[in-house]
Amino acid sequence: MADIKITDLKNGMEIKNELYILWYNELKKTSNNKYYVDFQFRDKTGEISGKKWDASVNETSEYQNASLYFVSGRVTEFQGSLQLNVSSIRKAPEQFQKNIADFVQSAPNSSEDMLKKAYMYMDLIKDEELQRLCRMVYEQYEKQIMYYPAAKALHHSIRGGFLYHITTMLDVAKGLSFVYDSVNTDFLYTGILLHDVMKLKEMNANECGIADYSLEGQLMGHIEIGICYIGEMAKKAGLSENKELLIKHMILSHHYIPEHGSTKMPMFLEAELLHHIDLIDARIYDFNKAYETIEKGNISERSVFSLDRKVIKPDFDK
Repeated sequence: MADIKITDLKNGMEIKNELYILWYNELKKTSNNKYYVDFQFRDKTGEISGKKWDASVNETSEYQNASLYFVSGRVTEFQGSLQLNVSSIRKAPEQFQKNIADFVQSAPNSSEDMLKKAYMYMDLIKDEELQRLCRMVYEQYEKQIMYYPAAKALHHSIRGGFLYHITTMLDVAKGLSFVYDSVNTDFLYTGILLHDVMKLKEMNANECGIADYSLEGQLMGHIEIGICYIGEMAKKAGLSENKELLIKHMILSHHYIPEHGSTKMPMFLEAELLHHIDLIDARIYDFNKAYETIEKGNISERSVFSLDRKVIKPDFDK
């Protein structure tokens, strides 16, 4: 084991017993009906897909996602991206599993600092009912909020990603409010703090921020779960019916269109802003993530999945 990080892998490189997190695996068939296993591996620096050819039909039953594995194989290139042709893979012993947090990608800011920032924004909410609602929700889920990702994959799918997404959105909202004085920051901050909160039930995540969808998440999703949950919490917080309805609408409409999960488009300014701030933050994360694997001045060889387009990394400085 040479302790080669994923971002250090190069085309043609041979690796032997490198320690990576097995993020997911799936048994698939080739065009000539032979089985292979499709993997994704991660460490603190990045991620890479992998293939193990000539697999047995029951092979995936041996693998446990969100665990550390010793991986051997050859790095190849397919459609402009690196992947591992896996020759062997075996689960690391328990003494290695205890250190899995050392291999997990995390938000650039500490969870403690981000949670303090979230509570700071709650202090800026002048409406006592809305502030009380936000505090009740965050206090109930404070432990999970500290480590939960914002998604299983794609944007902010890292330890602390939920808080990172929320706090950067709050900062963007604050900046917009300086430009547009017609914005009601009480509702905008509340919508940002609560719009994704039921991702905490849509997914099951461990303290490393490694997540998979819960049964409730697969059958409903965080928007539907969120509307039900906020309805219950709004009554406990003493919200008026009108305020409860407006917050529910913000949650319902923040994905904007039915194809993305919203059955209503935003019908008031703060709900519209919530959607766009959410999208801006996700897009910035996805572009920066794509830039990690592209040299300055180059265009990605294929479309970036989350952006549905090729990406160029300009050669100018920040």
